[in-house]
Amino acid sequence: MFSRIGLFCISVLLSGAVLAQSQTPDAARNYFEHGTKHYKQGDFDRAIEDFSKAIEISSYLTVSNRGSKIASGRANAFAASSDEAGEIRVINPFTAQALISRSLAFLQKRDFDHALADLNRAIEINPGIAAAYVDRGGARYALRDTQGALTDLNKAIQLDSKLAAAYVNRGAVLIEMGNLDAAFADLDKAIALDRKEAKAYGHRGFAWMLRNDFEHALADFDMAIKLDSQLPWLFAGRGTAHLARNELEPAIADLNRAVQLNPDLAAAYKNRGVAFLLQGKEIEAARDFDRALAIKPDLKDKINALIEAAHNSASKRATISPD
Repeated sequence: MFSRIGLFCISVLLSGAVLAQSQTPDAARNYFEHGTKHYKQGDFDRAIEDFSKAIEISSYLTVSNRGSKIASGRANAFAASSDEAGEIRVINPFTAQALISRSLAFLQKRDFDHALADLNRAIEINPGIAAAYVDRGGARYALRDTQGALTDLNKAIQLDSKLAAAYVNRGAVLIEMGNLDAAFADLDKAIALDRKEAKAYGHRGFAWMLRNDFEHALADFDMAIKLDSQLPWLFAGRGTAHLARNELEPAIADLNRAVQLNPDLAAAYKNRGVAFLLQGKEIEAARDFDRALAIKPDLKDKINALIEAAHNSASKRATISPD
């Protein structure tokens, strides 16, 4: 199974100089810039530390104590409880952007609960930021809240009808929900808005496969990989399309690349095992099936069915499964 968050587009970090309001302290802007630098370097822990400091410095709170005493001061980036967090009123809108940026680092670390918490706070502060709904949709999708993800993506598009990432992500959700017509419409729209968005072509490739149109699927995967050759699920998808056409050598080459980029991609091992099996390489096939099962044990029944189908030359097409 492909990483759910890896299938999604997430927003791009913006410069603190662009985001900062006139009342934003210089220290907050500096920490934000440092966090952005560390994020781009892939040092997500340090990015989170810096964004947290930017949030703390740029935030101000009004906290009620049992409905009587009012205390004001700077807000800590991590409230002691959800109740306390709900009592914080942030004045500087820069804080919302810092929260969104920190959420991106949490998303990269697959810490979806903290990402979701940050995005909830950001949206409470400024409910008009379309990118926040795109990112929260990603967090919800990763947490298996497909309907919540769809709701957020609908809101993002309502706020910004030219946001390509929102259409890409909604297209991915609609594919999972089985609504291929709506998915194609969204992915076509995303490509019209941004012809360099690799994930739009990749998702449309999977949609074509679900319609058994492997020629169009291969064309979309080719374009996606041309635009971004570092996404393992694109190679896994193209390899699966080749496999569906009984093009075993290119299928294995693509699936090899998929597992090089992501050694934990169970679907790629499973489908490469099928390709080996169709070549008569039963030892290599068994090794790949074992790897797939070690990563995702619930594939056992599917793999057993694939082995049985692969031994029946009249059922080769039945061996194909993208996930």
